[in-house]
Amino acid sequence: MEETNEERFTRYFCQYNDDLFLYLVRDLSVDKDTAIDLLSDVWVVFWEKFHTVRNLQEKQIRKWLWKAAYNKVRNYKRRKCYYSEVLYTTEKLDEFQASEPETDNEQKEILEECIRLLRPLEQEVVNTRRTGKSYKDISQRMNKSVASLECIYCRAVKKLKLMIGDKLTSFW
Repeated sequence: MEETNEERFTRYFCQYNDDLFLYLVRDLSVDKDTAIDLLSDVWVVFWEKFHTVRNLQEKQIRKWLWKAAYNKVRNYKRRKCYYSEVLYTTEKLDEFQASEPETDNEQKEILEECIRLLRPLEQEVVNTRRTGKSYKDISQRMNKSVASLECIYCRAVKKLKLMIGDKLTSFW
């Protein structure tokens, strides 16, 4: 009698779950709570893709699971880094823009000068975001995806941080 999909999945889960958890915590340096969340995500993806991977050999299944766990950690760290960097720099940029105009004219001129040094596409995205437009509005106007605009904005803000940090240490 052949195993059902649920039985095979359960067998793989029992066989690899503990080792995958150790791989996430020990080898990929993820804290335990995050490892549990990421491991759950790996198993969800495995179940969703089970119809395509169930005919793989045991060795290939193990490799697939480890690669999926590695990719989950990579994406998690990338998102975590991206959001912390963007939120921090966006908050600082907002503080800089909200400061008193008569005391910060020189600082605003430095910011404008640095923005002019960006590529035209980055300038347009940064200036449009400064006016309060959402990524969705900008994407419709520029015919670009929201994700690409977020990426462009993030890179532009990082460049501004480097440029302004050199000229204006009080900004950061």
